[in-house]
Amino acid sequence: MPRPGNMLFLISYDILSTPSGDRRRARVARYLEGIGLRVQMSVFELDISPEKLGSVCAALEERILLEQDTVRIYPLCGTCAAKVIKMGVEAPLERGSVMIW
Repeated sequence: MPRPGNMLFLISYDILSTPSGDRRRARVARYLEGIGLRVQMSVFELDISPEKLGSVCAALEERILLEQDTVRIYPLCGTCAAKVIKMGVEAPLERGSVMIW
């Protein structure tokens, strides 16, 4: 469930498996790991405000080749996010309370 004022966005990408594609894929993954939760190899969940989505899209456009690569972003409202069905192993850092000592 997204934090108040935020939405959950599911981002997936498909980047060619070539030497230059591998570098682009690594840049996209590093960027998304810094702002979201990796739930599969090329799928991330971002719990962000809708206003921040524009800057995320701009950052992704800088990291991919629009003629070759594909990025899809699916918004999930709070109701839909609460109905996500998860099977199998959980992502390493599922959302929840974080305690820092």
